[in-house]
Amino acid sequence: MAGTSLMKTQQTMCNAATSSMAIGWHRLVYKLASLLIISICSRTEAFTTPRSILRLASTPSELLASTMSTGTTSSVGIRMPINENYRGLKRVHSSPDVFIIEQFLDEASCDDLIEKAREKGTSRSPVAYAGWTEDIKELLGLAASGPVSWFSILGAWYEAQGDVEASVPSLVLHALRNYAVLFAVALVGIAAFTKFRADSLQNLRTSSSTTLDDLSQSGAANFVICASDLLPASSEMPAASFFEAPTVISYEKDQALAPHYDANRSADVEDANRGGQTLATLIVYLNDVQQGGTTKFGKLPAAVDYEFQVKGDRNLNIIPTKGDAILFFPADKYGAFDERTEHEGCPAYDEKWIARIWRHTDRVPPPFGLSSESIQTHL
Repeated sequence: MAGTSLMKTQQTMCNAATSSMAIGWHRLVYKLASLLIISICSRTEAFTTPRSILRLASTPSELLASTMSTGTTSSVGIRMPINENYRGLKRVHSSPDVFIIEQFLDEASCDDLIEKAREKGTSRSPVAYAGWTEDIKELLGLAASGPVSWFSILGAWYEAQGDVEASVPSLVLHALRNYAVLFAVALVGIAAFTKFRADSLQNLRTSSSTTLDDLSQSGAANFVICASDLLPASSEMPAASFFEAPTVISYEKDQALAPHYDANRSADVEDANRGGQTLATLIVYLNDVQQGGTTKFGKLPAAVDYEFQVKGDRNLNIIPTKGDAILFFPADKYGAFDERTEHEGCPAYDEKWIARIWRHTDRVPPPFGLSSESIQTHL
């Protein structure tokens, strides 16, 4: 009877493993294939979603959204409030709102930002893999409930073949031992895959950049002052407390930034140390660019009445003009990701310089943000 019971147990475990094999294997392969497709496509600047530190969207749903989006996102609410009376403010697209602010910075401030960036020195602009925590969690879940489980059971079943002294408890112990080993192997494999994907995403950005957090410098101080007036805070803290330090970015000939998002679906976890979700992106053009270097929103229609819209392009595509700024909202005021704000820095033919401030949900502490002492002293 004991032998019969053991055989039945083995058969049941084998059947369970076989049944879960098809489901678990299918889901795991789908997830890995989706991520690999995005990685491969990113080399040709298609379906890519970086952030700078770029928030790189990586889930299959975002891949699908990139290819099938019709420009509507029902879950996105209203954007954060801004100073609607700011001088030179001009809306070039509604829902989602995209603004141009003419003559946002004076010529001297633009030149100072470039000069100070050159003095400090720039390095290859970083790219961060946004959503990596969700991907690891999902891959581990798929592996644990699929291949790891059924290989553990099948391995225990195979080891019990021909063992006349085998018992149900020993079979279970074999399965648990196999599970621990295989889960450790899966963990190492998933970590290696995540590292490979993160490294490959760096190819999406070829610019160089540096941060300027010294507000004793006139260009950086004026940029933060103007940004604070445009993006006022609703709390008692200064508006600049919610800013990342100004980042100056340079593009040389043929350098570009592939289509990407500035927000992060996993911001609550991955960006907790830098103020959480990105609610607004403010970019000021520091020099005139005669050819190339435009800022393109691939999911938004052209601004036909705007002078510096690229002629003949069906999408919103802005020609850089020294001192002008562009403002848009990667997420709504509550932090909900807005996929419609996907944008890119098109290849530059002439040298291009920009400065950028990200406005976050919460206070941004140093080294990402500005120190309270610096804000109080210079603003």
